[in-house]
Amino acid sequence: MSDQNKGLYNKYQIINRETGQEAAGNYFVLKPAKDPAARAALLAYAEATDNYQLAADITVWVSSLPDFLECDWCGETATELSYPHMFDPAIGKRMCRNCWNHDREVYKGAYGEDIGEFKPIQSDKESDKHEMA
Repeated sequence: MSDQNKGLYNKYQIINRETGQEAAGNYFVLKPAKDPAARAALLAYAEATDNYQLAADITVWVSSLPDFLECDWCGETATELSYPHMFDPAIGKRMCRNCWNHDREVYKGAYGEDIGEFKPIQSDKESDKHEMA
């Protein structure tokens, strides 16, 4: 069963860095680089906290993460997409890493052809970074 269907469960062990011991209590771990809901939760937390420095740090952090994009094959959100491979020339469409890897295995097994490694499209944020440097 995927994590998306499990509900709330104890997935991670939280260790206190100062003591090296497992932290007591309940925690909820967020991974905003992969989860749009985590980003929304963090921004809501930043808005609700009275700690202005923490609010600013969270807002800057979340704003610096790559945008989520939708795969035209599976409809899932991803932070990186590629143009279609040579055997699936869907003009203007974009494919996530999971769909690419699935197609790669299918084409290798069925046709003996390798579509190659996934090559993400450089985002506007990425190209802006290179132009500023």
